Amino acid sequence: MDLRQLRTFLHVAELGSLSHAAERLHIAQPALGRQIRLLEEDLGVALFTRHGRGMALTSAGRILTDRASAILRLVEDTRAEVSAEQDAVKGAVCLGVPPTIGEVIAGRMAERFLRDYPEVTLRIVPAFSGYLLDMIQRGEADLAVMYETGATSHIRTEPLIEETLYLIGPPSSDLDITSPVPFPDLADLSMILPGSRHGLRNLLENAAGREGIALRVSVEADALQTLKELVARGLGYTVLPLAAVHADITAGTLRAAPIARPALTRKMVLTRSIVRPDTNAVRIFASTLKAETADMVSHGIWQGTLLF
Repeated sequence: MDLRQLRTFLHVAELGSLSHAAERLHIAQPALGRQIRLLEEDLGVALFTRHGRGMALTSAGRILTDRASAILRLVEDTRAEVSAEQDAVKGAVCLGVPPTIGEVIAGRMAERFLRDYPEVTLRIVPAFSGYLLDMIQRGEADLAVMYETGATSHIRTEPLIEETLYLIGPPSSDLDITSPVPFPDLADLSMILPGSRHGLRNLLENAAGREGIALRVSVEADALQTLKELVARGLGYTVLPLAAVHADITAGTLRAAPIARPALTRKMVLTRSIVRPDTNAVRIFASTLKAETADMVSHGIWQGTLLF
């Protein structure tokens, strides 16, 4: 088993077809099929089941997909570290963030980090926490800011912030940042919320169940900008961290109020793989992320309690 075979395998796994993978890689299909057969013989297992419409991964193939992605990423990182100057901060950093805060913190962190380390390439991926967790476990991302999900193998977590959630309304509403709204009052409002796969929606529905109320959801929208636009147009209310709407409140296009009895909070953690060693760039970026989080909390942009 060599690196070329692993790369070939991942292309076939992604496309589900030898012919499509051969076209992408610009090699003959018989040669590609031979590489896959040699890999299967080396491992002593079938990696694909063949059928008329293409190829599907076996359970062993799915395991190898995860391992091969991590191995190839580690090789790339090692090559970058070895070839770079000892003290230089170079290479690439991939960060995953939830949609509700990605638009808020991503730009601030990128500006702060790249100002000091311009030779690093940043990739920022907004996604739900479940997808971010998969990316970390597969070695496809270096770091992810995500909501606490409990014990999970192959990752290590570092507490970041317990953020406070706010009721967000249109500029015509009477919401006030100094006047808390009891959570049961949300039952009387038309709500605009993310879909059921979103962690924020699950948190709200669970809280509503404990309080014995039902939320009236008139529109489901997963994108942060869409949520804010619909609320600003007066079509309903939503619930978000203050950081996600700080600029909108300052501009007067949205209003916000704390939620009380009970207050709604959620813990955010910084995650990384336990099998993927940090590069110098990743370590410095993680420190920058924590510093930017602390600055946002100290300036009242991100309401919550720091956990580090």
